[in-house]
Amino acid sequence: MADRPDQLIHTGADLELRQLKLLVAVAEAGGVAAAAAALGTTPAKLALRIRRLERMVGAALLAAEPAGKLFTETGELLLEHASAVVPQFDRMLTAARAGLERPAAQIRIGSVPTPLLPRLIREVGLRNPDAGLAIRTGESAAELAEALLREELDLGLLRQDAVRERPLEWVSVATEPLVVGIPPGHPLGVPDSLTPAALSGRRCVLLDQTVQPRTRALLAAFADAGADPRLCYADSEWAVLCLGHGAGILTVTAPPTRPMPDTAYRPLHCAATNSTLVLAWADDGPLAGCVPRVRAAMTRAHAEHLRALVQYRR
Repeated sequence: MADRPDQLIHTGADLELRQLKLLVAVAEAGGVAAAAAALGTTPAKLALRIRRLERMVGAALLAAEPAGKLFTETGELLLEHASAVVPQFDRMLTAARAGLERPAAQIRIGSVPTPLLPRLIREVGLRNPDAGLAIRTGESAAELAEALLREELDLGLLRQDAVRERPLEWVSVATEPLVVGIPPGHPLGVPDSLTPAALSGRRCVLLDQTVQPRTRALLAAFADAGADPRLCYADSEWAVLCLGHGAGILTVTAPPTRPMPDTAYRPLHCAATNSTLVLAWADDGPLAGCVPRVRAAMTRAHAEHLRALVQYRR
């Protein structure tokens, strides 16, 4: 077979990367036998594959006398190109695989307990249909605000007192009152409005102060009104609702996501116990552009939820 170093002759078939890798393996191992061992094959099979490559190229690639040098001039020319192409292809393949394995863009949302969270998820999802959503709850508003500052979250549905003294961007969404749950047949009846004074002498279940900071403000409001309700406490909103429903006593909580059956709910008219819900984000956060529309939708949703809650009783 003639050695043609000036050109590589095609015979109707294109070279494949795996064939070029054979030459690189022989060069790196220093011979066919060592390359075969590294590739997990026999020298005879590797030599056969190289001969097929030589037929495609139209020239000998391995030197007839390997004691001097491994490759012919054509072999060295092809090896020079293969040594550049093979690593480049491997890097390209690695990058492509990494791209496939990389998770899609993800929006990270943190929220205090509120029935508005499902609406927030919906509104953000509608405006970012190609992004995944990661939701973080079960932490205080202050802890979530710190997570925003550390760029662990993109958006937070928090309370105003947690963001007021922190370098975060935020807008108010709604003023959230505490609500009184009135079980069926309760002697209080279902008045149109309730104040702390109206609960004097009544048995009430509240969230513990360590869980609900507004409980402290409520106790102060009772004292200011001269009211003396008979109080007991639970450590979660669901426990408060279950205890109130099961024992037939009043509950005072934030507007619940899941109202108890046959229970009437009325807002507690007391400015000191109200809380302002806010949307917060770090400066130049990725969701800053969609906040105005999300905020408007959330404000409407809050009003709708309170209206439905007051009308709820089944």
